[in-house]
Amino acid sequence: MIAVKLSYIVAKLGWRLIGPDRMIESVITDSRQVTTGDCFVALYGETFDAHQFIGQVIKQGASTIIVNAEQDVAASDVSQLIVTDTRVALGQLAALNRQLCDAKFIAITGSCGKTTVKEMIAAILSNRGQVLATAGNFNNDIGVPLTLLRLSQDCDFGVIELGANHVGEIDYTSGLVQPDVSLITNIGAAHLEGFGGIAGVVKAKTEIFNHLSAQGEAIFDQASEHASAWQQLNAKRQITTFTTDDSADASTNTDKSENSSLYATDLSFNAAGKARFTLNSPLGQQWVELALPGQHNVGNALAAAAACLAVGASLSDIALGLESMQDVAGRLNFSELSPLMTVIDDTYNANSSSIAAAVKLLGRRQGYKILVLADMAELGDYAVECHQQLGPIIEQQQIDLLLTIGQFSQHYASTFSGQHYHFEDKNSLNLHLEQQLHSHQSTNTTVLVKGSRSAKMEQVVAQIKIAYSTQGEQRQC
Repeated sequence: MIAVKLSYIVAKLGWRLIGPDRMIESVITDSRQVTTGDCFVALYGETFDAHQFIGQVIKQGASTIIVNAEQDVAASDVSQLIVTDTRVALGQLAALNRQLCDAKFIAITGSCGKTTVKEMIAAILSNRGQVLATAGNFNNDIGVPLTLLRLSQDCDFGVIELGANHVGEIDYTSGLVQPDVSLITNIGAAHLEGFGGIAGVVKAKTEIFNHLSAQGEAIFDQASEHASAWQQLNAKRQITTFTTDDSADASTNTDKSENSSLYATDLSFNAAGKARFTLNSPLGQQWVELALPGQHNVGNALAAAAACLAVGASLSDIALGLESMQDVAGRLNFSELSPLMTVIDDTYNANSSSIAAAVKLLGRRQGYKILVLADMAELGDYAVECHQQLGPIIEQQQIDLLLTIGQFSQHYASTFSGQHYHFEDKNSLNLHLEQQLHSHQSTNTTVLVKGSRSAKMEQVVAQIKIAYSTQGEQRQC
């Protein structure tokens, strides 16, 4: 946090101060992480109340506490900021810190791809200055304020991911961010249970434009069926579009592409499934080679490029950042267990769009292809339908073996004519996978594992690596 006096906060936000006035520059919400001089915010919810840890955090060295009511503390030198609601106060303090920073801010949302796009933007802009980016999945009404409270005076760019599981959440978080650039990656069937259907998803994601200034820039996919509505909504702002439509031949210019501000031509893929293409933009053309695999990452790269151009990046910055960025954990991470065995870890999360992208990547692989899928979560009444809709995509990619686990995942195979086995538990799934690896140890084989976060399919990836390692040791004996 940018160091400020408590008296300044009180004057700006109308809170009440008990105890000495002092500077604060570190705000903590986890009592276990409090150290000397920190300001502790006592959050609470239906099943917890951090006010019960006040004594503990003071012993650990907290000099300031933000609380709902005055606390009886033994240490007279502890400052107390009294607020009506500590959760709301966290957001207010974060918004105040944002106002103290002159950095350019990019806000990103979408049904999928937003984390990858965020990492792409951060990698590109790191060539231009100091970047603050959302860490992990800190993209909700608590995570966004905590991210903004990491801002310092030397920050040049803020890249903030905004997630949501209900209407109104992005309106709140984008209000804290006050973005200079607002970007929607896509709209898809994710968190439908909380949104009440796809219309709710559209409404929620569109909230990212609510707090974009008149001088701000709106960025979205020209191929989206909602592009026209977003165009009208942002008619008085600067608008940049990109296209993720891969229905046409991307190796040549098409009317579809040329309607967008940024689009790809001359598209090809290397053996690892990583794309190479010409980026066409209002500033000219640039040859780009992606560090991440998958055709869907071409669209992600175009979105990231559009956002970076909006805050002053050059085409060479974009090429360098996209080529040199690191893998995003749990998102299409390749592990070559041997010259003939590759496992692809795409276990961070799953929705219809991300599964389709992953399956298409697997379909490009040579040899024997095993697809391991768990449920997509939070789909409510749409669960069976959404799983069934992916069946034709799986069928088209000529997958050799489909293994599913969970309550709804068997519906992926509704139109799949290949070999399919469904499992009720990971032990049975892992045992079958181990048998498959043994029987195909002399065959070029790729295994892709994917599922929603709640399924914890990274455990399956770990077991594959253990099983294959054990088989390798046995072969050497």
